[in-house]
Amino acid sequence: MSLTLDARPYKKGKDIYLPLRFILETLNYKIGWDAEAKKVRAEKLKELTFPITIVDGDNTYVVEKEAKTIVSMAPGVTEKLFALGVGDRIKGRTQYCNYPEEVNNIPSIGTMFEPNLELILDINPDLVIGETHFKDEVIAKLNEAGIKVVAKSTAKDMEGVYDYMLKLGAIVNKNYEARALVSSLRAKVDRVKYELKDLKESNKPRVYYVVGTGQWGEYTAGKDTFISELISLAGGKNVADDVTGWKYSLEKLIDHDPDIIIGGQFNIDTMVNGENYQALSAIKNKKYKIVNEDIFVRAAPRAINEGLKILIETFHKEKIKDLDF
Repeated sequence: MSLTLDARPYKKGKDIYLPLRFILETLNYKIGWDAEAKKVRAEKLKELTFPITIVDGDNTYVVEKEAKTIVSMAPGVTEKLFALGVGDRIKGRTQYCNYPEEVNNIPSIGTMFEPNLELILDINPDLVIGETHFKDEVIAKLNEAGIKVVAKSTAKDMEGVYDYMLKLGAIVNKNYEARALVSSLRAKVDRVKYELKDLKESNKPRVYYVVGTGQWGEYTAGKDTFISELISLAGGKNVADDVTGWKYSLEKLIDHDPDIIIGGQFNIDTMVNGENYQALSAIKNKKYKIVNEDIFVRAAPRAINEGLKILIETFHKEKIKDLDF
């Protein structure tokens, strides 16, 4: 497990300065500022212990013991487990799991939509962990076979990412590591907020993140998505904040006429070469950014460690030098 921090330890003369917030949060303290008393407050939090309960809509999952062998049913799950330093516990993964590179050494159990149940049963893991797109009938069959399953929808905001990382950390008995990771992510987000706090609304570009386009229709990240929050944090305005979910329309896109379009290679190429999109200012002015979509859609630590910086560099390049991570 490796971490990058927004504030590094350093020595000045005989004195050594340490990132106290990071240390205390790793030790399970909640750090806050008491404006009235003008003091930093540290409140000891309750430790996450078994049984670990995860609620997802109408579904509740209870994990009663440490998961030492795992089958990951989603690329986002795989990334999170590696970020926690327990990638070696993954004994099966989907064919879509492609990061980090070490996943290539883990046997594939098929797709998240159509997994090979026989392979999963042969592995006989302590826990199968899925995210969005995990089918109820697959969960039912695994439960019938006595395989424990957790299926959590992909987080829609930063707090959801933090909470799930802490829960996963508890499930694999890595509470300290999970708290350290979450503390580092929170600090980076707070640093971004601080550096962009004086940004005027008129200087925030109108942004469209393309998830799907062309003959399949228009799909983007609505206001209730993790990507929309990333755009806002990076000092942009999501033009699709007028919808929830992922479905959009060509008419809305043309009407909003975003300053910048962001998306994967295929989707950007489709727009650049598509007749329907030539009136868009971002296409005419070549104000589009091709990105690795996996970084943004998986709501994993990479989205903050890498994705947030990519967006800031695209929207406000002059600010990137102020971020020390």
